[in-house]
Amino acid sequence: MSRLSPRPRPYEPDLEKMMDGMRFEGPSPRNLMQALAHAPKFLMRFQALGGTILFSGKLPAREREIAIMRTGARTRSEYEWGMHVALYQGSCGLSDAEICATLHGAGDDPVWSARERLIIRTVDELHDTSTVSDALWRELASEWSEEQLVELILAIGYYHMAAFFLNAVGVPLEDGAARFAGAPT
Repeated sequence: MSRLSPRPRPYEPDLEKMMDGMRFEGPSPRNLMQALAHAPKFLMRFQALGGTILFSGKLPAREREIAIMRTGARTRSEYEWGMHVALYQGSCGLSDAEICATLHGAGDDPVWSARERLIIRTVDELHDTSTVSDALWRELASEWSEEQLVELILAIGYYHMAAFFLNAVGVPLEDGAARFAGAPT
């Protein structure tokens, strides 16, 4: 149930240009953008940081998407999880079993490589404790550069913020996005 109705057009010129320029292969985050349009300055910056994480980072796309999908699952954000499954499962080579493991698996799930298990553990530790233990940090630092570690932590935090917004205001699910109930088992 939506608590915040989509903001209708017309928008400010900068916002109109940004909204018109959004093109996705698959479902588009139209409902999210229309909800955020109530605060144009925040929408513009939200979109800029999200675009940087998705399209300008140093993390491999598969690893980034595992982190994002797990974050969506842990925050119970069907919107976030479902959009990323729909948009990136195929291009990131994620199997149905791996998608299911983002929802129901644990940090030691055998569907993941050792490196991917570290990502799952990182999302889980951040979600559960708001930090990363020294032991996990040492493992992470042995696999990723400092720049990639900053990106990984910021991506997880950004998608927590997105999930909190989506869940709190009840942004409607997008047509074509995956659903928790339809997830492979």
